[in-house]
Order: sequence, then C-alpha cells, then structure tokens
Amino acid sequence: MLVGRKVRRGAEVGDIVLVNAREMNRSLRGEVTRVIGPSDDPRNVYEALFASIGTGRTFPPKVEAGAEAVAGKPIGERRDLRHLPTVTIDGDDAKDFDDAISVERLADGYRVWVHIADVSHFVEPGSALDRQAEFRGNSVYLPGTVAPMLPERLSNDVCSLKPNVERATVTAEVEVSGGGETKSAVAYRSLIVSDARLTYAGVDAFLDGGGETEQSDLVRAAYDLSRRLKTGAARRGKLELGGREPEYELDEDGVPVGSTTRRSTPARELIEELMVLANEAVARMLSGSNGGVFRVHERPDEESLETLGQRLAAVGMQVEPTPENLGTISQMAKSDAVNYLILRSIPRALYSPQDDGHYGLALEHYTHFTSPIRRYADVLVHRALLGDEAPADLPTVAAEISEREYRSAICERTADDYTLMWLMRDRVGEDLEGTVVSTASFGLFVQLETGATGLVHVSKLPGWWELEESGVVLSNNTIGASYRVGDRVLVELIDVLPLMRRAELRVVKRL
Repeated sequence: MLVGRKVRRGAEVGDIVLVNAREMNRSLRGEVTRVIGPSDDPRNVYEALFASIGTGRTFPPKVEAGAEAVAGKPIGERRDLRHLPTVTIDGDDAKDFDDAISVERLADGYRVWVHIADVSHFVEPGSALDRQAEFRGNSVYLPGTVAPMLPERLSNDVCSLKPNVERATVTAEVEVSGGGETKSAVAYRSLIVSDARLTYAGVDAFLDGGGETEQSDLVRAAYDLSRRLKTGAARRGKLELGGREPEYELDEDGVPVGSTTRRSTPARELIEELMVLANEAVARMLSGSNGGVFRVHERPDEESLETLGQRLAAVGMQVEPTPENLGTISQMAKSDAVNYLILRSIPRALYSPQDDGHYGLALEHYTHFTSPIRRYADVLVHRALLGDEAPADLPTVAAEISEREYRSAICERTADDYTLMWLMRDRVGEDLEGTVVSTASFGLFVQLETGATGLVHVSKLPGWWELEESGVVLSNNTIGASYRVGDRVLVELIDVLPLMRRAELRVVKRL
C-alpha cells in the first residue's frame, strides 16, 4: 500500500499506525488516521490490538458524561444485607470487583449469598452508556491494561464492590444441602458492605495453613462448600481440561518484564464453584421466561468425535471418545497437548435466548449473571431477572455479543502470543524444553516452557517429511522417524519475531 508523504501525519519508519485504505487505479492508497507509536514498545502493540477490534481504553465524551450523571443516582428500596459478613476474593491486581460472597453453615447444609454489582440500576436501556456497553460486548484484558466495557467512574468506582463502603447489588441467595444440591434459590436487589478485599494468594496461603485471613470462618465455610460442589460437578460429568494461562510481571511503566503460568488453585476454585452455583440458580429462575440470554454450550457432534478418536489413536491412546468420557480421557492423558485436541473437537460456548444447557459444565440450565461490569450478557440477565423489558431484537443482540466475545478472545490470545515472544527476544541461541502441540505439512508447532509456541519448519528436519492422515503425526518413512502431538523435545531458539508472532526453532533432541 502506498501512503503519500502529506498524509502520513508525521509517522516514522517502525511506527504502528491506523490507515484508511482505498483502491485507486487498481492499487491501494492509504491515509494515516492515527499514529500509535513505535512498534518496539509493547504498550503500542496492545493499543493497536484494541483498535483492531474497535475498542479502546477511552470512551466518547457523551458516554463519560452519562456515567458521571448516573454515578450519584439514589439506590432505591433494597433488602439490607449490610449485617452479613461479606468478602470479595480476586487477583492481586484486580480493580473492578463484580462479586462478593457471604456463606453460613446450617444444621443440614449451607446458605450462600452471591452479591453482584447492580450495573443495571445505573445503565438505563437505550442510553448512550447502554449503547456503548452493548457495542463493546465485554471488557478486553491485555497484559497490564484493559479496554473496559464501562467507564471507570462505574467499573472501578460506583459499581465496584470495594471494602467498607455501601454498594448496590443484586443477590442470589441459595440454600444448599450438605451434599451440595441446591434446595432453594431467590434473587433480589440488595445493599451490602464488603468487610474485606481478599486475594487468591492470601486465601490459598490461609487454606494451606500458612497464614491468617480476615473473615476466616466465612472463608473456611465457603471452601468446604466449594469442595462439595466440585465433587458434585465431577459426579455429573463436568468437563475439566485444566489449561495454562500466562500471568505477567510488569515494571512501573506497565511494560512486561516476565511471565509465569497460572493454574487453578483452591481459592480460584472456591470462587468459580460459587459463581457457577449462582449462575445455574438464576438460569433456572429465567428458564421458560422471555428476555433472558443463556450461556449455551452444545455437545460435540459424531463427526468431530470420530476425528478426535483417530487423532488420539495416532498419538497412542486407543479410546473411543464420547460426549460423556472426554473428561476421563483428559485425566488419563495428563497432557496439555491432548487437552488441546479435545478442545478442538468441541464447539465454543455462545449466548442465546434459548435455554439449551451447557455441555462442558454438564448443566441443563446455565447463564452468566456474575460479571455485569465486564460482560453485557450479564446486564441483560439482570434486567430479565428484575422484570425489565427485553430488547425487541434479543436473538440479534445475543449473536452480536457472542461474536464480540469471540473477537475479544482472539485479541487477548494474540496479545499473549506476542508478549511471550517479546519476552524471549534476548534468548535467541538458547535451548528450551517444549511439547509438540500441533503438526502441519510444513512443520511442528512446539509449546515452549516459557508458554510461547514456536515452529520447527520441515526444512530444519533431515530428509522428506509428510503429514499423516490423522493430522497429528509428521513422519519420515525413509529413516523410520516421526513426531507426534504430545512428544517432548529440546529445541534451540533460532530466531524470534514478536510482531509476526513467529518463533523459529530447531530440534536438538527428543526428551
């Protein structure tokens, strides 16, 4: 594309820019509409990724003004739950607190209050705030930064369930048996005060016997209940695939300087189980009524499972996948690579006005109720739950926010790929351990110990290699050698191009 000097807006070689392109005389001509900045600064890359999906960290003045205007809105009549011991549990760097919990033991079970920020009280249907939230669909989280769904005046302040301040909430109150079965559930507008802002790390240390925590009785009761709920989920067939998520260490300027891998912990599972409990309870309340959107996850079809069976056989697992045994296969394999194959065989979850159940969670009814600060679907659910009128084009809105979620997930995944490679830019020439996670006719994709995934091109392998019909084995029949998904290898990092999300590798040896 040709961009004339007069329409470059001062952009220099190596800058990331936004360009308005048009065809002229069978060639592309462009005009720079915004100069983001040098491409060697990750913060500029993240800004460009936000722009690529039409979102950003700032809002139009009209939307900011709308947030300011409703910030002081009277909370109205509510059930007063300020007397309940209440906490939030989130990551160390969390700023918007959607959810808080209260838990008490009963003679034959537990009573749980899941308090969720009452965003729908402040965001009126059809307002500039509402239209912007619907357009964004969800908040987008990139390393060290976020493009929020709502302006900070609401997301980090008025709606956020900060400790020791009164907050307007919607509470799902659920009574659970000692065996983890829901006995009754109601939902209503409420007023709470969070007594403590707890962190996953702090709660994990407490549960492990290595520290103290505020509201320890509440935390212990919540943990005990979460264990029972987790056991019940396993019994009903919830699909557990684990997975690795990167977490980043940032310097004072917000630039990543290191990464670690985040896996599930007791504290994270505690919150996850209680949120699932509330989401299911609310979905049951909405089932059969008009106006709600549900979180739907379809079962894998026969063709996908047949392909998965062929791939598993090719990597040495002689099993016949069914919708009911994918979790068992995952547990047998204990391999992120096999989990990736399973994930590729099942459809992605989406939002729908139809209450068609959630395959992965093995639930007949499920919705998203617990994160209205960062998901528009939850705002719609709150409105339906509290009797507000649904959008006339609800199926269209559900499809649009599903698509926004998908695009946001790709944006976040792209940022992770880029960042993990950017952090390896000084490690060219080093040997790294990794696992083959995918194969193609042109080489092997290897997930490294750093979390990044690089390519061993077939030109870096001796002789002639072909991709077998299963699609998960690359073989050389002449020398009787093959590489398959799940193989452990030691590779040399030959080159890394973060902006291209490309890391070139060479196999040193098998492990």
